[in-house]
Amino acid sequence: MSKIKVGIIFGGESFEHQVSKMTARSIIEHIDRALFDVSEIYIDPNGKFDDDLLNDIDVAFLAVHGPNCEDGKLQQFLENRRIKYTGSGIEASKINMSKSLMHNTFKKAGLPVVKYRAFNKNEFDIIADKAINDFKFPIFIKPDNAGSSVGISKIDNMEELEPAIKEAFKRDNRIVVEQGIENPREIEIGVLGNNDLIISEPGEVLSKGQFYSYENKYLNPFETTTKVIDLHPEQVKVLKQVAVSAYTSTHCRGYARVDFLMDKNNKIFISEINTLPGFTSISMFPKLMETVNITYKDLITKIIYLSLE
Repeated sequence: MSKIKVGIIFGGESFEHQVSKMTARSIIEHIDRALFDVSEIYIDPNGKFDDDLLNDIDVAFLAVHGPNCEDGKLQQFLENRRIKYTGSGIEASKINMSKSLMHNTFKKAGLPVVKYRAFNKNEFDIIADKAINDFKFPIFIKPDNAGSSVGISKIDNMEELEPAIKEAFKRDNRIVVEQGIENPREIEIGVLGNNDLIISEPGEVLSKGQFYSYENKYLNPFETTTKVIDLHPEQVKVLKQVAVSAYTSTHCRGYARVDFLMDKNNKIFISEINTLPGFTSISMFPKLMETVNITYKDLITKIIYLSLE
């Protein structure tokens, strides 16, 4: 039986370029060489790569993150070339990379979301007034399309508002203002599959109420755990149900990580879906899949086979 030819695509025009290289390195190290022939397809920071390498693969494993990589643009390029690829398609990638589209979709599906407003850059002069009128501190200011918490600010007073808005607009021409939650717990669920879904047990980012910034994800990371023992079984059931609804309502395929916030009254809010989550052997999504007895090596295999269905 001939091996499946897998091209691992990594790098790209994204501020998560280095994170992508870590993901690719881990996949290359752990992929089942008895099943797959592997080639490496590196996209440099300017978006340049040898696209002749695409001619000799059966499937692309997307080890990329961030804008231009997981927002549907790369997916569109591969579909135009009729190349199969891992993870969600164009629509789901676009929806879940845009915080405003994602929240709107969640809201239409009846899922619990925090209060939010989206603003274009030409509305800059009225944003401060809108924020004062509609929100209570703390408030989060976020670029609409961005990943790994880049450009996101948590603000606790009016003096911090304008600098936060300017920082977000450096990353995108559209921003989202979200109502913050005091000292939230951050719970995550992994979903694997196209039609028949495998749902992980919950994991938790032990942030102790601190903002889960880029620095706290990659440079000085918070501890995480998949042994969340103090959730009531009914809470776990709700988390899993909402995770499935979010995954299906935004048309995800393959795999994704669904993130939640829980307030001091144990009320659950869906935060976001990451359609191409961090994927090193110690990243949260693979660790979540281990709670349902799927090893990292087998997870790579399952994701590839799902992309070929």
